[in-house]
Amino acid sequence: MNKVSSRPLPALLIFCALLLAVPVWAFGQSPFSSVKMELTLNQEGTQWKANARFNIPNHEFVEPLRELLVSGNDISFVVNIGGADVRFTGKRVGDKLDGTLEAFEKGAKIAAGTWNLVRQKEAPVSDSWGGEWTGNFAAQMTGEQRADQDFDTSVVRPAYTKKHPRVLFDEAHNNFHTTTGRYKPFATLMGNDGYQLIASKEKFSKKSLEGYDVLVISNALGPQGQRASAAFTNEECDAVRDWVRAGGSLLLIADHAPMGAAAEILSRRFDVDMSKGYTGDPANYDKQSHEISQLVYSRENKLLADHPITKGRNAGERINRIIAFTGQSLRGPRGSVAILRLADTAMDKLSDVKEVSAAGRAQGIALKFGKGRAVVLGEAAMLTAQLSGEGEKFGMNVAGTDDRQFALNIMHWLSGLLK
Repeated sequence: MNKVSSRPLPALLIFCALLLAVPVWAFGQSPFSSVKMELTLNQEGTQWKANARFNIPNHEFVEPLRELLVSGNDISFVVNIGGADVRFTGKRVGDKLDGTLEAFEKGAKIAAGTWNLVRQKEAPVSDSWGGEWTGNFAAQMTGEQRADQDFDTSVVRPAYTKKHPRVLFDEAHNNFHTTTGRYKPFATLMGNDGYQLIASKEKFSKKSLEGYDVLVISNALGPQGQRASAAFTNEECDAVRDWVRAGGSLLLIADHAPMGAAAEILSRRFDVDMSKGYTGDPANYDKQSHEISQLVYSRENKLLADHPITKGRNAGERINRIIAFTGQSLRGPRGSVAILRLADTAMDKLSDVKEVSAAGRAQGIALKFGKGRAVVLGEAAMLTAQLSGEGEKFGMNVAGTDDRQFALNIMHWLSGLLK
């Protein structure tokens, strides 16, 4: 059986995820914060030997240096981080070392940043390079992932013309997706379908959720520098759970690392398990993309469940083919429906070296909870329309998918239009 590791995830994805400061698709976002770095240099004859240790929250690794060049007060070297070649160039002034870095994938620059190190006091005299240097580096993706402004969000026959369900869209938890940012196509599409969307900067409570029909949370994150930490407090999770149980509807979207780790505190309230990694399937992926992380769910491969969301109200709303763009895997509680079921060939990449089967898991789950309903998705891009820094489409704007109708059908089920 082929595994995900037989075709590695793009270096851009892994490089960003290892830094854990912003989501993996975060082209052009805030610099990565407090990535600790330790450089050890030793001279053997006329040759310098070195390695670098990186310490990120919950992840530490040591990498050998390649193409190391020490000349006078200048130094340069290359380190492989998550599949990306990162070239460091710096200049020493006494016991301080400052420089710049560039990350490359297949010859194309994907990130740039700076690094700053200070030599430890017990090191050799200051006119030598030898010893341990500690500090940090920060980087920023060079492209910018953005909403596709040309995507058609019109709705010929809006579902709601008189009654307009109130939708609370969460923007209070360091969300990677907002109604004016990368999820603008989703927000506009729902507005054109008759929903009343309200973006909220308030934490969840009984009072803040009162009067709303649907709550949408897309890729919430922990605070800067701790993106994989819990995005919500226990009190907020209890408030959302109680609100759904009393008749509210929740759309919870949590993508690949670090989003799964940030959202699992809430998903557990609904007995939904999140893998917190990356999901791929060497047997069921979009062959045109050549990426096993772009998963296909279709009538043909029998990975679409029979559910009101996939049936729609008529033949025109029937879902036949969905593409998800990487994401993580989920496992729902008894009585839930895996609307996007992963095949036995699917795999979860949990770290650089750990990979496990995702058989029996899903990327989309629908469940009834008390008097309410919930849909949990392990991938976010399929419900919006985006462009990569190179202008490549991913999401509802990719031809040959029903992702756009899927987004509408999910909201129709959550708002009670689909029974």
